[in-house]
Amino acid sequence: MYRKSFIKYYTDNNFLFDEAKSEVDFIIQMLFNFTSKDFILGRSLEQWQIDKIEKIIKERVNSRRPIQQIIGSAFFYGRRFFVNEYTLIPRPETEILVSEVLKIIEDINNPKILDIGTGTGCIPITLAIENKNINAHSVDISKEAIEMAEKNALLHNVYEKIKFIESDLFSKIKEKYNVIVSNPPYIPIKDKDSLQYEVKNYDPSLALFANDEEGIEYYQKIITNANKYIFDDGFLCFEIGQNQGKLVSDLLKDNGYRNIKIVKDLNSLDRVIVSQK
Repeated sequence: MYRKSFIKYYTDNNFLFDEAKSEVDFIIQMLFNFTSKDFILGRSLEQWQIDKIEKIIKERVNSRRPIQQIIGSAFFYGRRFFVNEYTLIPRPETEILVSEVLKIIEDINNPKILDIGTGTGCIPITLAIENKNINAHSVDISKEAIEMAEKNALLHNVYEKIKFIESDLFSKIKEKYNVIVSNPPYIPIKDKDSLQYEVKNYDPSLALFANDEEGIEYYQKIITNANKYIFDDGFLCFEIGQNQGKLVSDLLKDNGYRNIKIVKDLNSLDRVIVSQK
């Protein structure tokens, strides 16, 4: 019964039913380690737990702050990651990028990875969990994001595999890598007002927005400088916005990259681009 009343509170405040149900279940999973089996069997909650959920839901409804930020955690690749206002909340689309990199490094002995714009650290941490042989460096311009990424690396017992560096792109990088991977800011700043309220008001602007008309500012900066940091035959991989496949592909071609592949998401939109030096 408690789930139904929580969901009704959401829908009474102009949330769609599917979003309401998803968020209620997410809260219960995160706070009290519920599993799908627990929901099916109707596992009960104590009154103090119900009171805590009610307080969180009221804050969510009244402020429209993302539920992940309120709780301080999000799921990525089936695992929990700490988040805060300085880090982009991990999205399912970014899991596609991780999956593509895992395919690339499967046949590379002790692959060296550079992750640019790490945020929560979800990309290098997941790579390090899934492939025990990697050695990664991970950069972000935000000191607060680096601190959160380090916290997540400790949580998942891969801290020794990843060196986190406060750096503006390549400014503090001196080595070469088998793979450079990035989910850079790619939303044109002119599109800010059209975004979902939660995104434009609560996600960190540093992680979202590019200052050019097409949103390719950071792809251009990374692609034009990456060549000296990638081993011969190494790979450069990005998450991209839905209208950026050709633009980023052309940038890669113009800078000598080959074997360019665009991967679509579940909505058949361009989402990831993979290329080789």
